[in-house]
Amino acid sequence: MIHVKIFHRSGFHVSPCYIPFCDESDRVEEIKRVFGEALATADVDDTSELINLINSNKSSLVDKCMIVTVSFSTFLVVSGKHGIIILEGLVQKLDTLKKTAAFALAKMDVDEEEVLPKTLRRSVGEMKDFLKRK
Repeated sequence: MIHVKIFHRSGFHVSPCYIPFCDESDRVEEIKRVFGEALATADVDDTSELINLINSNKSSLVDKCMIVTVSFSTFLVVSGKHGIIILEGLVQKLDTLKKTAAFALAKMDVDEEEVLPKTLRRSVGEMKDFLKRK
């Protein structure tokens, strides 16, 4: 199971727009959709694979983009009509029993100091950070 969160960090479109026939709001929503699909299917550590998945999408609203990874976050930077659009993506892959258990315990908000063994404490803390991130 994979959990993906996408945050819109920069490039907000203000209505009413002074550019006639501006489709920036539609473009931002399409970019979010394409970025979410790419994050869910690709290996997040391989940025070239993410770029290939984004470019292979047939959407005309997504053209030139750049991928940046910082710590656990993956950023998509795209040029827009009103400046650059920056999206942040976080991916949590629950591919092991330990990660799945840590995610379930984090959702239940279990206190990791008192109840959990040492092997799960760090994982539950990371999952809590992922769930709290806004």
